[in-house]
Amino acid sequence: MDLNETDELRQRVNQLSQQLKEVQEVLLQIQQKLNEGNNHPEASRGLPKPAVAPSSAAKKQPSFQHSAIENFIGLKIINLVGIVVLLIGISIGVKYAIDKNLITPLVRILLAYAASAALLLLSLLLKKNYEGFSAILFSGAMVSMYFTTYGAFTYYNFFSQTLCFIIMAVIAVYTAARSLQYNRQEIAVVSMVGAYAIPLLISANHENYLLLFSYILVMNAGILVISFKRSWKLLTLLALIITWSFFIGWLLMKYENAYRFYALAFLCIYFILFLLSAFAFTLIKKTRLSNQQLLHILINNFALFISLLVVFSAPSSNISEAAVTAFCGLLFLAFAVAGNSFFHQEKMLNRMHYAAAFMLAVLFISIQYSGLTITMLWTLLAVMVFILGIVTKTIWPRLAAIMLVGLTLLKLVLLDSIFFTAVQKIIAYITIGTLLLVLSFFYQKFKAVLFADNENKTGSPD
Repeated sequence: MDLNETDELRQRVNQLSQQLKEVQEVLLQIQQKLNEGNNHPEASRGLPKPAVAPSSAAKKQPSFQHSAIENFIGLKIINLVGIVVLLIGISIGVKYAIDKNLITPLVRILLAYAASAALLLLSLLLKKNYEGFSAILFSGAMVSMYFTTYGAFTYYNFFSQTLCFIIMAVIAVYTAARSLQYNRQEIAVVSMVGAYAIPLLISANHENYLLLFSYILVMNAGILVISFKRSWKLLTLLALIITWSFFIGWLLMKYENAYRFYALAFLCIYFILFLLSAFAFTLIKKTRLSNQQLLHILINNFALFISLLVVFSAPSSNISEAAVTAFCGLLFLAFAVAGNSFFHQEKMLNRMHYAAAFMLAVLFISIQYSGLTITMLWTLLAVMVFILGIVTKTIWPRLAAIMLVGLTLLKLVLLDSIFFTAVQKIIAYITIGTLLLVLSFFYQKFKAVLFADNENKTGSPD
């Protein structure tokens, strides 16, 4: 090794030594800062904190799931069961007193009203600090008043029927008002069940349907008022089901032509009230209809159609079932057109009304006509609806048309082939077969355009 190489190696060693000293100084500065941070915790806030092992107290805390279950049982179930058990106990006590002839009928009713008043007073006293518990007590008090009034009228004749309904109406109105103050749907539901159930029992005994339906009309009007203030879908849906179930049941079992005017008046008013109650909160708050509200509207439409069919199916009626079907079909079609103009965003609602109008059109043809005429008119209707789906670039009318063609073909194979003449069979099979081939060719030729259709495009009859 010569002198030049030795000098180069020494220079490199010196450079590395210098760099090593600089690194040691940096490490020393970092160590000093760490020591200062330990002595002053506020200076180490920017540094990551070491993980702390959970304490034994944290380990002993109940899980969220267990806490939620206990909360539900303690705040919802126990007090509800308690008020039911209390009412059962009061009923058993009253029954015991009756069996032993310990009290007179008047005292029995007065004691029952006193118990209801005590529950009501206690609920008012506890409302400020225990609102949930107070609401349960209030519901129990109202139910007790309903049944006491029913017993006073049915078993002891202390009230006339009119006075009994007035008392129950006052109870119902007061309960509805308090439910808004509590802002609890369960109170309104209890009020509704009591207001509807007890008069039904009374009417079954006394056959005063005009007074009964007038009373129910008042209850429905009250629920409509609540619908503008609260989105209590369960309340309106229960009222809808209870009202129409009893009304249609009365039409099927007790209706006579002498009641036609009143029946038509009540069913029209019920339909309008429930239609408004479905839209009330949505219109006020400008929100979209929920699935429960759509079900509400669907049941209301179906109940109207069934009620009109029953009313006009009497032997002496001069209006046919086909006319009723056509009227309802046109009504739902008008709803769909109006909805498409004013509630365009409610696509499901508008489709539901279009579908109802389409199905009633199919039903009208089957009621009004017979034989080959039904087959040909169904085929024509399918063609018209399919063309509508093409023009508006929407899928569901085309699918409905195809389903109707399938139904027509099924009817032709299973029923018409038995009763049709040879000529009728030839006409029907050739017509339907040709239509199916045309549809198939159309899909083959325009499949790229059809399957690219998007129902979100404007101009569709939603």
